[in-house]
Amino acid sequence: MGRERLSARAFVEVDKSVMREGGSATKRGEQRHKEGKGLDPLVDPKGYGVTRRSLSWLEPQDDHFVLLRGTAMLVEDRLDTTGSMGGNVDIAFKSLPRSFKLMATGDNPVLGRYDLQMITAIFGDVRDNYVLCRSQAEMDDRIAEQMRLMVPERAGADTEEDPHYGLFGAAYLTQSNAVMLGLKSYDFTITDAPARRLLDLDTLKRVFGAEVLEKVKENGFQITGKNIPETREVVQDLLKTAHAFLLQVGDASETTTFWTPIFGPERIVELPSVEYLPEVRAAIIGLTEGVLNLQNLRDFLKDHCKLSKPVADKIREAVAGIPLGAQAALPNWKKIPLQGALFAKKGDLWPIGFDANGEPVSTGAASPGKKPKKEKIWL
Repeated sequence: MGRERLSARAFVEVDKSVMREGGSATKRGEQRHKEGKGLDPLVDPKGYGVTRRSLSWLEPQDDHFVLLRGTAMLVEDRLDTTGSMGGNVDIAFKSLPRSFKLMATGDNPVLGRYDLQMITAIFGDVRDNYVLCRSQAEMDDRIAEQMRLMVPERAGADTEEDPHYGLFGAAYLTQSNAVMLGLKSYDFTITDAPARRLLDLDTLKRVFGAEVLEKVKENGFQITGKNIPETREVVQDLLKTAHAFLLQVGDASETTTFWTPIFGPERIVELPSVEYLPEVRAAIIGLTEGVLNLQNLRDFLKDHCKLSKPVADKIREAVAGIPLGAQAALPNWKKIPLQGALFAKKGDLWPIGFDANGEPVSTGAASPGKKPKKEKIWL
């Protein structure tokens, strides 16, 4: 996790390095695998303490700390990389500047009041060399750099896959300041295939390490080898802390049939192509945050995202049934600390002068932060 945000200039430098090494975004990870070194710890789900942490950046200032950009907001993408989905990391890599701009740094970004942090994960199935790769929560060019360390399978048939181990990590092996403050993070699984109904302990240990259940317990969940949750239960637990969606590539009925009872029909969104992931993700987040609505979404997609009218209409139709305004409806949505809020020490959730519920403790309480500059809101 770095101090700066991802910039176009920083990404260009990473992209130039990729081109010098042959043009494949994942060449470094695949070369490491060929040399028998396994996954880099940065993207190995069992690396760096297993649990992924999305923490707000508090900058030292005199005798206190200032919230540098806003409350950390985690967005996790989980990409299918089997069969026809084998090039998804390369697509996500190339579209990363567009993704980050729509969410965090462009004109009227849908997550403009937060400090965007991203986890990239890829999945295959249990027969592959690696069931899951999962990056750290990052906010700068390390998002792109860690994509380079992944090892997509790039093979196999489009049948049952194993994204549920990635969903397990998101549900039970993640810590997020936004969640601790009473909001939810964002989680997207991108696939064209059904999964399996069951998880098993041996595979959990293979993916996350022998102490996986101890790590889960440290995060407040009671799971034993005798009560491993099924895929549907994992997603139901994930939905307690994340606005989670299944982005289905294509319209295969068996895929829809499998995932609908797990996520619910309102969270299954057809993705016209992985190429449009940045725009579909931004539309879903904007509608969930309440900075977009269905009336202005077409204009947002056409004028702001520069999509053609047919594509904009298709995306609008695909996202029309999601839970609108779900983030904005949460009790703490207006309470969270904003950029510039002052904190007594690192690790505090609420600014100076506010109690554990985000309420002022006196009439002279410090501000939860400066209000973001007035921007056009898509309402």
